[in-house]
Amino acid sequence: MKLRWAEELRDSVHELAESLGNLLVETFHYLALFAIGAVTAWAAVMAFLGMVEKGHITVDDILLLFIYLELGAMVGIYFKTNRAISNTPFRASGWQG
Repeated sequence: MKLRWAEELRDSVHELAESLGNLLVETFHYLALFAIGAVTAWAAVMAFLGMVEKGHITVDDILLLFIYLELGAMVGIYFKTNRAISNTPFRASGWQG
């Protein structure tokens, strides 16, 4: 004998838990993206101001600015697409994510 009300209650609880879990995960993603983006921008500005204060710029400084640019682009792409960008060949290393 099957208790229909119990199955319906179980389904409702499962849907509620899934929705709440999705909300928490998405909220964490957005907060983390904003934090990473802000820290990257702050670090880039501070590095640039250090270069200006030093009075000259080396190739190392330019490469550092390109790294900050790339990090900012990666945050922006992930923010718009929810997909991480990576040049690491995970499949070749045996990772099956």
